[in-house]
Amino acid sequence: MEPERKKRSIDVGGILFALFVLLLGAFSLLLDVSPFSGIFYLLRLWPLILVGVGIWLIFKHAQHEGVGAVVLAILLVVAMYSAFSEVEVQSLRTEEEEFSSDLSEFEASLDLLFGVFSVDATSDNLYVLQGYESMDSTFYVAGDTGHLDLSLTAESFIPLAGSHEAEILLTSNLPLVVDADIAFSTVEFDASRLEIKELTITGGLSSLKLILGETNADISFSMGMSSVTIYIPRTVGLRVVSTGLTSLSVPSGWIKIDDGYMSPDYDTALYKIEVNSSTGLGTIVIKYVESF
Repeated sequence: MEPERKKRSIDVGGILFALFVLLLGAFSLLLDVSPFSGIFYLLRLWPLILVGVGIWLIFKHAQHEGVGAVVLAILLVVAMYSAFSEVEVQSLRTEEEEFSSDLSEFEASLDLLFGVFSVDATSDNLYVLQGYESMDSTFYVAGDTGHLDLSLTAESFIPLAGSHEAEILLTSNLPLVVDADIAFSTVEFDASRLEIKELTITGGLSSLKLILGETNADISFSMGMSSVTIYIPRTVGLRVVSTGLTSLSVPSGWIKIDDGYMSPDYDTALYKIEVNSSTGLGTIVIKYVESF
């Protein structure tokens, strides 16, 4: 009788696994959510799963393995439905904050760890966020400075759980201090209409396209194996200092200085931008806007 009982146990396990796969596909389709998100929430119910396994083992040793399997199947259905019901469907949204004349400066902290993002300007608002629900934002005012903290939600870190894309518009009416972490992202940052005072960008395996305008700014990069392309107007003087194993490419005629280059008209330019970079095995390419 032992071999037969062992065979029934193996068959029960196969049936339960098949039920799990069936429910995974069914709930994903019916509730229109990612199966990876559903599994993430299901893992939160691990005590219920342990209870179900315990009940099944009790019935198994009482020679009622089939009844135990039915109980476990019911608990599996309930647990998966509860987990998938908690998953929020990603949808496009727009969030904005009206411009306030009481402010004299705006600071933005952007944690864009992975995904595809674009940053541009708005003249009507302090900021506008257009993207998916995976973006979480906090805005507050301290004195005469507005602060925006923007990051991915916890659910965004579920592998293959959804799209991570957003367009971020920052005010063109105030001086800006921006701190951005673009660890594994592709980012296009069009600052040509922004009054950037300070820009700090941290990255890992990322790609950044930065378009600058006529402004005086301090820019610093701390990157890993990243690709950075900077576009500037010819009217702007730029000096770039780079440390690390960085490949630095500049337009012809630029002047070589210690650990970097500066544009030929840097000393006489009305607008000056300082770039300090610490990049691992990345590349930094400087181009004039006309070539964009």
